[in-house]
Amino acid sequence: MNSISVIISTYNDPRALGLVFAGLARQTRPPDEVLIADDGSGPPTGAVVDGWATRLPYPVQHVWHPDDGFRKCTILNRAIRAAQGEYLVFFDGDCVPQAHCLGVHGARARPGHYVSGGAVMLGKRFSDALAEDDVSAGVLDRIGWWWLDAKRARRLLAGRIPLLREVLDRNLKRPPGWRGGNASTYAAHVRAVGGFDERFSYGYEDADFGHRLLAAGVRGLSVRYSAPVLHVYHHDQPRPYARAEAVAANKALYDANRAAHVIATPYGLKEATDEHR
Repeated sequence: MNSISVIISTYNDPRALGLVFAGLARQTRPPDEVLIADDGSGPPTGAVVDGWATRLPYPVQHVWHPDDGFRKCTILNRAIRAAQGEYLVFFDGDCVPQAHCLGVHGARARPGHYVSGGAVMLGKRFSDALAEDDVSAGVLDRIGWWWLDAKRARRLLAGRIPLLREVLDRNLKRPPGWRGGNASTYAAHVRAVGGFDERFSYGYEDADFGHRLLAAGVRGLSVRYSAPVLHVYHHDQPRPYARAEAVAANKALYDANRAAHVIATPYGLKEATDEHR
C-alpha cells in the first residue's frame, strides 16, 4: 500500500479549513501525513492547524509563506518538496472529503495515471450552519435535506449505487482533467513535470499542470461519482485575486506552454531557493 500525503491549499478561511480537518479525521483510510499549503493566511488559520495537529494521530505540517498576492503554485511546490508520501492527494481548503474519499483515491492509484475527483457544491444556508461537530458526527456521509440545496447532488446519489458510480466514472464524455480541489497522483509523477509553474497566479494553473502530466504520459482516471468532495459555499466573500487581466495573462501563458510542448517546467520545483524551502 502506498504511503499517502494529503496537501491542502488554503488562504484566510479558517472556518472552512476546520471543516476539512474534521472530514480528514473520519477517513476510513487515514493519511500518513497532512501538509497545509498556506498562501499567507493570518493567525486564525495557524490556530486551526495547531488545534487539529494535537488531535490527529499522524503528522500535520503547516507550510506557510508571507501574503504577497496569489502565490498558490509557489506554496503548493513548497508543500510537495516537504511531502514524504509516495502518493499525493490534493484538496482545497474549502472542500470537505467524505469518509471514504482517501480510500477511493488510494484504491484507484495506478502508475502512469492521476485520479481526478469532482465536487458537490453545498448551499449557502447549509454551509453557514455547518459545524466541525456535524462533520465529525457523519452528517455529510448521510442522506439529508441539505441534498436538496446542493448543486450536482446527483453525484452523491450515484455514489451510493456501486455499479452506477463505476459506469459513470468510466464513461465520461471526455477524459477527466486535473481538478486541484480533489485530485491525486504519485509524487514521482508530480516531480517529473516540475510541479506547478510558479509564474501562474489565479486562473489556468491547474489546467497547465494537468496538461503537462498528460504530455508526460500520465493519464486521468475519474472518481467524480465515487468520491466527490463537498465544497463549502463562500461566493459572497471577496476574491481580489480573481482579476480578469490576470486570468487572461495566465491563459496566454498556458497556451504558450502547450505550443512549446513543455513537460517539465523550469519555473516550478527546480526553481527552489532557500527562501522557498
